[in-house]
Amino acid sequence: MPASNNVPSVYYYTHSKFRKLLLLFQGIVNAHYDSEFRSHHQLCLSILKKFGFGKRVMETRILVEVEEMINKVREEQGRPFDVTQLSTSCVTNVIMNMLFGYRFGHSDEAFQQFVSEVHEVFATNSNMTLQIFPLLRFLPQYKKLIARYVIMRRIFTCFIDSNIATSIEVCMFIFRAICC
Repeated sequence: MPASNNVPSVYYYTHSKFRKLLLLFQGIVNAHYDSEFRSHHQLCLSILKKFGFGKRVMETRILVEVEEMINKVREEQGRPFDVTQLSTSCVTNVIMNMLFGYRFGHSDEAFQQFVSEVHEVFATNSNMTLQIFPLLRFLPQYKKLIARYVIMRRIFTCFIDSNIATSIEVCMFIFRAICC
């Protein structure tokens, strides 16, 4: 845009640079829900259906965890206790059962650390705040939070990678047993 008599051209240059910077951090609110979004949405739904979403398979996995949760509540024998760890653990176990084909014991230490990290991520609503107001990530408080998210992501990745490796080993063992 050419400079007018009242505004110097430097203003337009800086203004356009600032707008481009803002567009890099759109967040959820300003995201484009176009045909690409719809195709990703359809892909995700089809993948979830292959994993058993919307079928009886999911119902049985959820019922197993509900029974486990009821047993854990009965073990407390009427004593007061915090159910957030137990409910987070059960929900996470349903998801892990979907992904890896087996559930984790509630006494598994690595799984409990994973569950506590998941609970910490969802307990702070700052992630949603950063999605809605992406420019906040430049503030010192949110920089620390983002650094914590990076550490948690590494923990998640290590946990999932180790379980993928375990699942591959189990599949190879079963394949060898069947073929030989």
